[in-house]
Amino acid sequence: MLRVLVAAASALVLGACGTLPRPAAQDVATQSWSGDYRFQWAAGTQAARRGLPAPSQVRIRSVTSAKEVPGAKADGNGPQWAISFVGEPGAPLPLIPFKAQGYEEMGWAVMRAGGKIACLESGSFMFVCRTHPGTTLSFGRQNDEQLTTKTGLFGVALHQGSFELTPLD
Repeated sequence: MLRVLVAAASALVLGACGTLPRPAAQDVATQSWSGDYRFQWAAGTQAARRGLPAPSQVRIRSVTSAKEVPGAKADGNGPQWAISFVGEPGAPLPLIPFKAQGYEEMGWAVMRAGGKIACLESGSFMFVCRTHPGTTLSFGRQNDEQLTTKTGLFGVALHQGSFELTPLD
């Protein structure tokens, strides 16, 4: 009985001091992409400077057949998704998981290995990523652009700049 009390007291002291190991943060790669989002250009991007209107709503959904989305491929390279800009003309764009080289090129390979970032790309047009809220990321031709994500969901559109996605209820 005394051992149990000593162990419990030790755990309380360690917990109060903040030295107990904390549970690992959830691997962002295991979180679902499917949903509706509000789209907002990041301040200072080319799109924001030019006053390019942001789509009012973005929808990401899983693709079960390549016939559903023009350009989607049933190549067995893992799950695929599609992104559409609700209320705007045009077919949904296919999204596929980044390959290892994509994370390396962005300087995010260590984050990916630690389960701290997961990205989907739509060819060379755009990509979207999921990380933990509050994460600051660098990107751009010389890593000269930075974004601190509020929601953990962000992306970059070619020649437009970065954007943040906020899940809609």
